[in-house]
Amino acid sequence: MKKIYLLILTVLITLSIANAQDGWVTHVGDNRISLKFPLEPKELTPGSFIAIGTDSVAYVFTIVDFEKVANIDSVALAPMKTTPEFAGQLKTGIKQSLPDVDFADFTIGTWKGFTSYTSTGLDSKKKKYDMFMFIIGNKLYSVSTVRNDGVNTSGPDNFVNSIMVSN
Repeated sequence: MKKIYLLILTVLITLSIANAQDGWVTHVGDNRISLKFPLEPKELTPGSFIAIGTDSVAYVFTIVDFEKVANIDSVALAPMKTTPEFAGQLKTGIKQSLPDVDFADFTIGTWKGFTSYTSTGLDSKKKKYDMFMFIIGNKLYSVSTVRNDGVNTSGPDNFVNSIMVSN
């Protein structure tokens, strides 16, 4: 009997995951990362993509190559990427791009064995910014959503959970 319940539970979980991203479009960021958008994203600037879902949430994916933009390779990046000072510099850099957003300090963590950073912010129009970033080698990958405060987070959660890393 336990096996039947376990099988039913597994099928229900699988179906809920499949339905959560039904119709979402796989976007290949580079040779390491792909993720799903609710519809085909548009390129804002080289390496930065956005799609506005039917839920009025903006889904943003950005790749920053530290070697190209700051002449920092993965060897130089390794000892500093887990420090609060580095996370503070990321916050300062993002604040320059989004001056109206008040971000919380970045929380440093580990995701799939890679250094990661999370933060949330709120702008003067009460839009909520959810940001998840991680570093692989010398590249920073940023997955963010912008939504009205109080909007359901199932779409943003699906977006972050759709990230696939290939070896």
